[in-house]
Amino acid sequence: MLPNVFLMAAAVLAGAASSAYVVTVVDRPQPVVVSHVVRVLDAETVEVREGDRTTAVKLVNVAAPAADECLHAEARNLLTQLLPEGTQVTVTREGQFAALSTQDGMLVNAALIGEGLAVPTVNGIRFLDKAKEANNSAVEKQKGLHSPDVPCTLPGQVRAITEAAAVVEAQPLKGSRTELTVAADTAKTAIGLVDQLAKPGGLTWDAVAPVDQTVLLAKVTKVVPTLYRKEAELRNVVKGLK
Repeated sequence: MLPNVFLMAAAVLAGAASSAYVVTVVDRPQPVVVSHVVRVLDAETVEVREGDRTTAVKLVNVAAPAADECLHAEARNLLTQLLPEGTQVTVTREGQFAALSTQDGMLVNAALIGEGLAVPTVNGIRFLDKAKEANNSAVEKQKGLHSPDVPCTLPGQVRAITEAAAVVEAQPLKGSRTELTVAADTAKTAIGLVDQLAKPGGLTWDAVAPVDQTVLLAKVTKVVPTLYRKEAELRNVVKGLK
């Protein structure tokens, strides 16, 4: 039975009118403080020393992958590279969040987003435009969460499915048992990826604009019948081989 990818696409269309950004109320920006990095706590949180005390700073306008999400390790590693221990940073607070700038003028929040290892979130307004500009650049350059070359991203999963469909469609039914079995297994693996896409959510989806999600899912919808048909045909041929 085919998965209802049409319902999946409809769900994306239903959400197309809304932004992936989450809006929260923030306080007025607090005074700027010069601090030193103690350590990176996760992909969007940094511990800094301000005078004689340390505090955890959560980056404003930054939604980075959680520990169990695609590209979490890469995002955390980049943040660690940008902010090694002892780095002097300017902390500009906005409500419960903050922007971190290095002494050479780099806005760390935007740098992380610009590499496609985080997406903008609207929990502050002062640095939001820079976050969006960085995200537009990452999308255009297909970096990180926007890259079809990264298997765990949404574009990467869709590419894997469509390429698998092309491979199994090209497989003749007169091949060897090994060739036919490998092709059938390839189709089965791709079908498993389709099933995963039937449960949209998380940062891999938030990173892709609703209209682009619709385009990607249309590609999947087109090849799903091929995957099911070819797997069944290949399995039947293998069964008949002696």
